[in-house]
Amino acid sequence: MAGSSAPLRRLGAELRRLREAAGRTQSDVGSAIGRTHTTLVNWELGKTKISKSDLVCLLAELRTPTEVRKGLEQLRDQAGRETSQWATYGLPDWLRPLVSFEEDAVTVTSFEPVLIPGLLQTENYARSVHTAGRRKVASEFVDRWVAARMQRQQRLSGPDPLRLSAVISEAAIRLRVGGAEVCVDQLRRLLELGQQDNISIRILTADENGYGGVASNFTVLHFADPKVDPPLGYFDGPLGGHMISDEGDVATMVNMFDDLRHMALSETDSAEMIAAVLEQRERESGTHV
Repeated sequence: MAGSSAPLRRLGAELRRLREAAGRTQSDVGSAIGRTHTTLVNWELGKTKISKSDLVCLLAELRTPTEVRKGLEQLRDQAGRETSQWATYGLPDWLRPLVSFEEDAVTVTSFEPVLIPGLLQTENYARSVHTAGRRKVASEFVDRWVAARMQRQQRLSGPDPLRLSAVISEAAIRLRVGGAEVCVDQLRRLLELGQQDNISIRILTADENGYGGVASNFTVLHFADPKVDPPLGYFDGPLGGHMISDEGDVATMVNMFDDLRHMALSETDSAEMIAAVLEQRERESGTHV
């Protein structure tokens, strides 16, 4: 787990920097403020949120200047606000870090071999994904999880929108999720979103045999200052998702996406393929004009 949020990760990095600058070890500082070595490790990795009182004690122990303390206290408060924003949706533990880091990301790259990426899904398509198959989401969570997905999509619009580059397999746009009418709306939505300057959609055709080793979906989140917030990876499946923070693994995911993007159709050709599949689905649903 890379951490629970971008602010917590930044706070942890700053706490580690302050400790190292003071020439102190995690065990030494932990003993001084009555906390374990493991607790200090988790704080510095951004895995757990430090309490306000512990932060005050820690910064006092490290003799942190007042102006620096204020900035770190604000980071802690910001992490709390992000957590509370999504608490009402009842998201599973494994999804919460992705949602939080998405809030801070400036660019997201995503490969989907089976389904339309969540940030591009219509409400009915998302609902169908959650209610299909043996491992469908319990009914009491469906509405909230779908609402959360629609809320996440707000990042794609506004004055400073998230940049999204998606590579989607041909199988994903042909898969009949929710029936013909749901597919029609979803394909129309893809064509609309693909016209936005901040969104790139490319289709990887079925006859492209160069990506056989990519057996899973994956996403890479990029942040404004990679020195402070290096990219993070993510992938999920029927049993949950995982954040990837190891720099080498994330670099591999970045390279994999670049390879897939170059193998995929151009944005223009991709739109033509989506339009062709859309026309077929319109005929099936009786909505063809």
